[in-house]
Amino acid sequence: MSKPICTVMVGLPGLGKTTLVDRDRKVYSNINLDLFVYSTDDYIEQQAKALNKTYNDVFEDYIGKATARMNALLDVAIKDNIDIIWDQTNLSVNKRRKIINRMKQAGYRVGCACVVPPETGWLDDQKVWARRLANRPGKTIPQNILTSMIESFTVPTMDEGFDVIDIYNMHSILLSIDYGEEKL
Repeated sequence: MSKPICTVMVGLPGLGKTTLVDRDRKVYSNINLDLFVYSTDDYIEQQAKALNKTYNDVFEDYIGKATARMNALLDVAIKDNIDIIWDQTNLSVNKRRKIINRMKQAGYRVGCACVVPPETGWLDDQKVWARRLANRPGKTIPQNILTSMIESFTVPTMDEGFDVIDIYNMHSILLSIDYGEEKL
């Protein structure tokens, strides 16, 4: 039996990580395989919808509950050897290292799907990204927080412990794959 896989999503908000996750959810569903998506955002959005409020309205009250729930479900997925997608921004090496270590200790191979931000000179893509961020009613990120996120973003490397890294642009186009020494 092959090792289960945990794919760590990496990228700034509004670049298309969840679009890639949704694509993978469909693939797993179509071939009747189990998949667990670790997403505190999904949980918070469900709670907001149930309360007829926005993500921003409930974030502070539900982020702790969302994290606890995702961690409990993660434990079940690990016990059952289910493939996992970790759908958060995961911008820093330190945050990713914690995930990688936990998943490797659990016997998983760990891949990365990184959506890189548009380069400064790509004005059309900069505009698309700004439009995506602006078109998330009730889910806004203050500019100072976004700036801090941009500054903390580090492109993942194989040295972090990943088994494979896929790099995408914001249009879900695969730009490169790094397998390191061993293919998944």
